[in-house]
Amino acid sequence: MKQILILFALTLSLAACEKDEDPGPEKVNLQSVVKAGSKASHFTVELLAKETLFQGYNKLYLDIRENSGNSRVTQASVKLLPLMHMTMMTHAAPVENPKDTPNDDGYFEGAVVFIMPSNPDEGWTLEVALDAGDEKDTVSLAIPEVKSLEEAREFNVISQTTGKTYFISLVEPSAPKVGLNEIEFTVHYRENMLSFPSAEDLSIAIEPEMPSMNHGSPNNVNPVHTGNGHYKGKVNFTMTGWWRVNIEISKDGQPIGENLSFDITF
Repeated sequence: MKQILILFALTLSLAACEKDEDPGPEKVNLQSVVKAGSKASHFTVELLAKETLFQGYNKLYLDIRENSGNSRVTQASVKLLPLMHMTMMTHAAPVENPKDTPNDDGYFEGAVVFIMPSNPDEGWTLEVALDAGDEKDTVSLAIPEVKSLEEAREFNVISQTTGKTYFISLVEPSAPKVGLNEIEFTVHYRENMLSFPSAEDLSIAIEPEMPSMNHGSPNNVNPVHTGNGHYKGKVNFTMTGWWRVNIEISKDGQPIGENLSFDITF
């Protein structure tokens, strides 16, 4: 009887240890957006995302497979070209091309800043140029929808000094909480209708406020450039509700736009 009790206690202890183990990073749940074959039938590309694509910064995941054998491509140069087909013109948008190798789940990760929503008469395609060594090809994906969000996560502003149009996207916080949050922006500018380089020489200051309560918050950290047009800092939300994050952007001491802000409600 004593041996049975000891064995039972050991079993409970081991079960508790297994339950307390770190489960590791949470697996990203993705949904399929669109799937298409390449023009020369070398590849099939499936585009996936965490949610319906929207106006702003979208992380994209590409499942790229060889049509012969349906095996996943594990090494390739992947270039993205989003195109907005309007009634009178066509233009591109800012992109972040994937690395030459996929992530641990087999997806090539990239990003697109969709700078306007689609509508019944005007929509986006995503051209994916692939160079896998022996095979080179292009896949054209017709994006079914790019929606407009109630609280915008992207806007553009024209510099009064240079005349350049800048595109500012709010990346984080994507799941805001009470307390100190990571805040992250991307900034790009329009070089021409097909080229939107990252802007890497700007200064950004933030000042959050709660308009309905007439107060702000302490301990915010202004974003600084961390690479590839990304600017990261800290924003402090002292309570739930509607917050407005006011932004001042300048280049060489000259302001770019005025009365710039993002609304965040949680």
